[in-house]
Amino acid sequence: MNRNNELTYSSFDLQTLLHGMEGIELYNADREIRVSGIEYDSRKVEGDSLFVAIEGMETDGHTFVAGAVEAGASAVMIAVSRFEEFSYLAQKGVGIVTAADTRAALSMISSRFFSDPSHSVPVIGITGTNGKTTITYMLESILTRAGYNPGVIGTINYRWGGITKQAANTTPESRDLHELMSAMVQDEVDCVIMEVSSHALSLKRADDIAFDYAVFTNLTRDHLDYHHDFDEYFDAKMRLFTLLGKSAKKKKAAFINSDDPYGKRILKDKDGYSYRMYGYGIESETDYAVSAPSVQSSITGNSFLVLRPFEKEFRLQMAGRFNIYNSLAAIGVTHAMGLPVGAIVDGLSRLKKVPGRFDAIISRGGFYVVIDYAHTDDALDQLLRSVRALEPARVITVFGCGGNRDTSKRPLMAAASETHSDWTIITSDNPRKEDPSKIIDDIEKGMSGDRYEVIENREEAIKHAVHMAEKDDIIVIAGKGHEDYQIIGDKKSHFDDREVAKKYISARENV
Repeated sequence: MNRNNELTYSSFDLQTLLHGMEGIELYNADREIRVSGIEYDSRKVEGDSLFVAIEGMETDGHTFVAGAVEAGASAVMIAVSRFEEFSYLAQKGVGIVTAADTRAALSMISSRFFSDPSHSVPVIGITGTNGKTTITYMLESILTRAGYNPGVIGTINYRWGGITKQAANTTPESRDLHELMSAMVQDEVDCVIMEVSSHALSLKRADDIAFDYAVFTNLTRDHLDYHHDFDEYFDAKMRLFTLLGKSAKKKKAAFINSDDPYGKRILKDKDGYSYRMYGYGIESETDYAVSAPSVQSSITGNSFLVLRPFEKEFRLQMAGRFNIYNSLAAIGVTHAMGLPVGAIVDGLSRLKKVPGRFDAIISRGGFYVVIDYAHTDDALDQLLRSVRALEPARVITVFGCGGNRDTSKRPLMAAASETHSDWTIITSDNPRKEDPSKIIDDIEKGMSGDRYEVIENREEAIKHAVHMAEKDDIIVIAGKGHEDYQIIGDKKSHFDDREVAKKYISARENV
């Protein structure tokens, strides 16, 4: 076991490292150039590193080539179109590697440098707009109960074997992803569960991961500040199934939400794939199916009967109808892996909660607070539908929208809240570098009535909601979920919705 994070990797001869890689060329192949590390961030370059210049969303890595060489890079990889600009480095003994696409090349080289870790263990990839994080927790609970030692790469953190690392991205850059998987393999992880974001798929971060299983949860409006339109967003998600197809793994399968409109589109073409695609759902005739009349929901969980491909009752300690869909995805994958049904039932029943996902607080005053990450119109709509199905006296919703992100969803989130809430409090989320009042103005455009108020300060908004709540009311605080910070301008400050809610619940109860 490697508990000191002192990972050991082989030093490569650059020609050996690049051997057989299509579209990659080494120009000074007449001398031996050793590479003991790969970096795309020039600030991390040490002696004998290969620096890969990739074009980021805000900066171009080619700008930092000279700095990387000064820091000790023994070789640099650049776009083939930039060769003339950097050919002088050959006179300094620096290896020059060109690629048509340095992002794709970074992925290929990283996989080989870190000993192709995804080939050593089963890898489960989960994509879709909502539900990815919860499914990773469900899979982790089932696999652990079945005797596995899983590793998880996702939005909240990266964790395995008692080690937890803060997640910089839902899916890390390809170099970091392969290093992370390599660390897991060295620590005897025997299955990797990972969220695969649309950004990661379009930026080719997962191109050289050998997947065994893929899950598609749903597709709703999100990230349209990055993707040009909805079709491009869908196409990015679909790349996961292309990557699964090219994986050399022998036993492969995909699991698709057959009640989602885009899931239906995928399943319609399932015969065009080289591996088996299974559907899962409540409303449809499908491979992994739940009896709709059997569904029982409360603030403390769900119970339901699976009818196909086996008949078994399941109980979850997690509320929300959407969590039945999430559990079906986890059931499908682990059943395909050959796990006993009893272990699947037990693993799901033991999972108490997922940070920031329908995270319920029960007050002594008889009202409830639900903290959830829902930050899109569909996620908020599904969350509030699930809350409304619990038949509370009132639903009081507190939400805002993030700054410098897709602006089109703001009025749509307002409409979702107005439809399913008795009262809405519009507040600030992570405004970043946008004017919070401008964000709130955008949200208000989606409100057609007067059952709402604006309290820009998020803590004051939560405080007000707690103070106005009565017995059997449910307060929904949406948008930030597990996040324990708020970003205003360039300043990142500690802010945890759950902590704030509990603070004012306690203050009210102690009066």
